[in-house]
Parts: sequence; structure tokens; C-alpha cells
Amino acid sequence: MSAKKTSYSEYFGHNGVIVGVLSLFCGFLFTSITILLTSLQSKEGILAQATILFLALIFYFSLYVLLDNLEMAFHYIENIPPLTLKVRPFFNLLLIFYLFGTSTVFMFLLFNFLYLAVISAIVWVIVVIASINSTVKRFYKQSVKRYWNAHSS
Repeated sequence: MSAKKTSYSEYFGHNGVIVGVLSLFCGFLFTSITILLTSLQSKEGILAQATILFLALIFYFSLYVLLDNLEMAFHYIENIPPLTLKVRPFFNLLLIFYLFGTSTVFMFLLFNFLYLAVISAIVWVIVVIASINSTVKRFYKQSVKRYWNAHSS
């Protein structure tokens, strides 16, 4: 290995572990919210709804961090195939993430928790806006820079 090149294989291995753990954690949180909504005896109590909202907030933050970690690796790979840097496949992935987060809001509406759904929707919109302002803009700038430079050479 030359002195100029730096190996990022340890970083990618570590980032893969983080993505795997966060994916598992998001699945656990979503399942926990679903189980609490379907099997909790007294869902109308303030403590039960606060617990469900707390789990939803952790779920939203975990989705944000997961998406950010999925995008972060693009900054350290030198030769990314042009198809990978096209914006549309990444936006399809974003749409899946955003719909996954939105599903909790609809679950709250399904169980007639209007206030919980409104608070959850407001927080989810804030998370989506933060994601667009950070992760999406970063990916878009990098994809335009690398993808168009690949065609010009």
C-alpha cells in the first residue's frame, strides 16, 4: 500500500456493524410500538401514551442516524460506480425510510390517539427536514460532483 492511500476497510467494517445494529434496533422499536398498541390494557393513560411516544421518538432518531450512516460511506470510496451515484435510487431508499417513519403516525391514528399522532407527526416532519438538510444535500452534492465528472472525462 502506498503512503498516499489510506485503508478504510476498518471504517467500512465498523460502519457495517453500526448499520446492522441500528437496523435491528429500529425493527425492535417498531415491533415494540406495535405490540404496545395492540396488547396494552389501558392505552388511554398518560403514562402509556408517554411511553409509546418516547419509543416513537427513539425510533425516529434511530432512522435518522441509520440513514446518515448508510450515506456516510460514499465520502470514503474513491471509485464509486456511476449507477450508484445516480440520485434516483438513493431517493427511492429515502422514500422507503420516510414512509416507514410515517407508518407509526398512521398506527396512532388507527388506534384513535389523535394527540399522539399529531405530536408524532410534527416530530417526524422535523426529523425529515433535518435529514433533507443534512444527509440528502450531502449525497446530492457528492453525486453531482462525481457523476458529472465521470462523464466529462
